[in-house]
Parts: sequence; C-alpha cells; structure tokens
Amino acid sequence: MAERLKEIERSAEEIVESFVEAAKGLPKLKETYYSQEAYNIVRPDGKPTPVKECAGFRKRFISNMPGSDDQGNLKVEVAKWTGKR
Repeated sequence: MAERLKEIERSAEEIVESFVEAAKGLPKLKETYYSQEAYNIVRPDGKPTPVKECAGFRKRFISNMPGSDDQGNLKVEVAKWTGKR
C-alpha cells in the first residue's frame, strides 16, 4: 500500500514538473485586479417628492398610457400574437 502511494506521489510530481516546463514558454501577462469595497451602491436618500409633483407626474403618465381603467391602472394587451400559433 505504501509503495502504491509513493508511485502516485511520483506520478503527481512528474505531472507538475511537466506542466512547469510547458508553461515556461508561455508569454508573461501583467494583470490588474480591482477590489470594490462597496457592494450595494445606491444614491443617498433625499427629501420626499412633494405630493403636488407626484400628482402631476401621475396625471402626465396616465395621459400617455394607451388605456386605463376607472382606478387609473394601466390596461395593456399582452402577447396577442402568441394565440396565432
């Protein structure tokens, strides 16, 4: 059993040495690594948008919509072309 382990070890060393010899001819590359410390980058909270401005935006948004229901929800038709398969 010990002889088998020594054979495996020699074989592994030969593989590593042959890899080192083969890698000597490869060109050297200089690499740059960047580390980012902040993973969740978000803008800082500001003051809440005034209610009047939100209401104006909603009114303009709804006026651009192709259709809306009584509650002001967007009505759309989804994938009409898929029914013709």
